[in-house]
Amino acid sequence: MTDAEIWRPSKKPKKTVRTIGAGAAESVMSASRAGVLDLSPAAQARRVRNGLPLAEKPGLKRWQRIVRNHYLWFVIALSIFYFVSLFVTYRSMGSNLISEISRVTSEAGSPVVITWSGINEALLLVTGKAVPTAICFLVAFILLDRIRPTPWAMKWVAFGWGASVSVSISSIVNTWAGALMNAQGPVDPSQGARAAIYSAPFVEEAAKLTIVFWLAIFLRRRLVAVHQLVTMAGLSALGFAFVENIVYYLRSYMFAANISGEDPLKELNTLVLMRGVATAFGHPLFTSIAALGFVVGLVNRSKLVRFLAPVAGYLVAVLGHMMFNGLMSVGFSAKVASICGWVGVLALVIYLCTRYVHQTRNIRSRLEDFVKMGWLSQNDPRVYSSFFGRMKISIVAVLSGPKVCAATWRLMRSITELAYLRDAETRGLVDAWSLERQRDLILTVEKYRPKAITDYRALPWIPENIRGFFRRLISQIKARIATLSPNRQGSKKIQEWRTPDPSQRVGV
Repeated sequence: MTDAEIWRPSKKPKKTVRTIGAGAAESVMSASRAGVLDLSPAAQARRVRNGLPLAEKPGLKRWQRIVRNHYLWFVIALSIFYFVSLFVTYRSMGSNLISEISRVTSEAGSPVVITWSGINEALLLVTGKAVPTAICFLVAFILLDRIRPTPWAMKWVAFGWGASVSVSISSIVNTWAGALMNAQGPVDPSQGARAAIYSAPFVEEAAKLTIVFWLAIFLRRRLVAVHQLVTMAGLSALGFAFVENIVYYLRSYMFAANISGEDPLKELNTLVLMRGVATAFGHPLFTSIAALGFVVGLVNRSKLVRFLAPVAGYLVAVLGHMMFNGLMSVGFSAKVASICGWVGVLALVIYLCTRYVHQTRNIRSRLEDFVKMGWLSQNDPRVYSSFFGRMKISIVAVLSGPKVCAATWRLMRSITELAYLRDAETRGLVDAWSLERQRDLILTVEKYRPKAITDYRALPWIPENIRGFFRRLISQIKARIATLSPNRQGSKKIQEWRTPDPSQRVGV
């Protein structure tokens, strides 16, 4: 067993090692042989297996760290793949729509030829109708992920996957499954909904959850709370729903304008009201329910539970999706379905709020372990376990300037990660290699604490720099008014007319 696996001072330290009080963590680290950074491939592999970040060579500049970041290049490559997939979906959707309208109108005796310019014009119109729904859910999921926010790159990866890859996979598989299920001969009128009931739920939920699965495998240290998993799954579902709504809106608009003879804008607005408002909960709700199973699997040591919990969450999401599609396909009341769906959303929101309380209590109890060891301040567990206190500190930090804001956010992220890392250690999810990461986080906390806002009690909402700026601005305005006041009065003064004095007249 190496020194990195057992974090303790050497057997014969040169000086007494302080384990309590300010600077205790730095004292222990300097006295331990494990304080030497191990950059060997074996050590890096050990960090990966524990879900810990890779160690970087000291002394690297910022641009060097950025260039050597593997995740950056992965996100760039994945983004290119997303745009290519979206373009393929756009061309396929447009080609199918043009050929379908041409075939239907030709059979009716009045063929209509649709050009790509007409497709693009209608696409811009319907995209504008789909954006408000996407923005509302996007803001909701971003606000949900507040205790330990996932990076923006992860949010983009989840949203982009749902909007591009999931749509492409679902379109191909559902078309193939629909062709297999298309029975011939006199059958019941609902046979056209077979693919939507028996194929689409399995395919779509699997396609949306694939990115959550890979993120949980490769970046599980970033996904430690239920709100993070729900956010990732919800963003993937949101991207899928956004593109799917555009496809449905475009088909409805083009068919109404070229085939049915109905008012295309009226048909479009009716569909927007149904899909974009009444039943907008569908994809985000079902995929978020599936994410709850991933949460159970990530925080459990049992391999059986780690396997069965995500599968159970996936099957529950599929069942809900299947029931919703089935009820809507057989003519069930859309009003009743929408009410039931939004009640489900309310229940999920209430559950997530209770989890906020649980997570803050967990953070407080885990940080108290470090307070007992003398590595954190006595106030840290109370300050950083308060949801509204963290919110107040963040808002005031933004108003206090970029340097204070950066230091405050880094301090808050480091302490929060320290709490979750300690929680993973107590659960047995990581081995002793996590102690190296704990030392790094403690030193980061000590580095940024002097520059950051560290308490929300008696903290004014408007910082002193903002108040001083407005005080100086008001004093300058008053001084300017005072300097202009005499000139304005003199310019407006009217001379009073008087009779000339005869003694002052000059004779001619």
